[in-house]
Amino acid sequence: MRTRVSAPRVPARLLMAAALLLASGQLVRAEPPARIARVALAPRMVDRMSGVAWGAMTAECDRIWAGEGIVLTWDGSPDADVVLPLVFDQREARKHDRQDGDAFGVTLFAGRSQRIVVSIDRARNVVAQHHGLADSSDGMALDIAMGTVLGRVVAHEIGHALLLTMTHAASGLMHPHIDAADLRPSLAGQFALLQPDRGRLSTRFSNWNPSAQRAADATFTWTDAPAAPSRRRAQR
Repeated sequence: MRTRVSAPRVPARLLMAAALLLASGQLVRAEPPARIARVALAPRMVDRMSGVAWGAMTAECDRIWAGEGIVLTWDGSPDADVVLPLVFDQREARKHDRQDGDAFGVTLFAGRSQRIVVSIDRARNVVAQHHGLADSSDGMALDIAMGTVLGRVVAHEIGHALLLTMTHAASGLMHPHIDAADLRPSLAGQFALLQPDRGRLSTRFSNWNPSAQRAADATFTWTDAPAAPSRRRAQR
């Protein structure tokens, strides 16, 4: 997943307005579909982010998946249909991205279990390279922008884990790259699943046995697991 460096200049006042809009959750969207499943993320913070960035990230990720009928929680609740470990660790992300070390996040697969690893520094660096954001002296606006990018990255990686695939789509949420426009408020369908992936998600959970999955998760350890990663990058 890579970001184009030729991003257009955006007046700081417009960026601040967009950031406040994202923070207040007032983006226009259609009513969410009926709930398909409840997914609990179990975060572990090796790297750090501000509370403002965390709020923007969780709000954006929740918004994206609510549109697909998935309810997210961030407390690792064992009562959810799926529990996904979510690790914020730049070093581990680079370890599993041996191609060039610029991935925002990776989803690791080992047997029936998945784990998401995300780089906060990578998102921070991408935000800092964009005119308008990089020139802003408003720390809150920068944190909201970074959190929004991270929310979209985490949402993408959740897609790999729920769809049980390392493949990407030509557009939408499962597109493998982040474009400069992805740092702005999202457009309708920009971070949504394509119809084939929606069908795959619905089929998976229509035949889902959460008790069996929770039993597998309870006995599984990631120590020395032969993980196969799926990476999301910035558009160069």
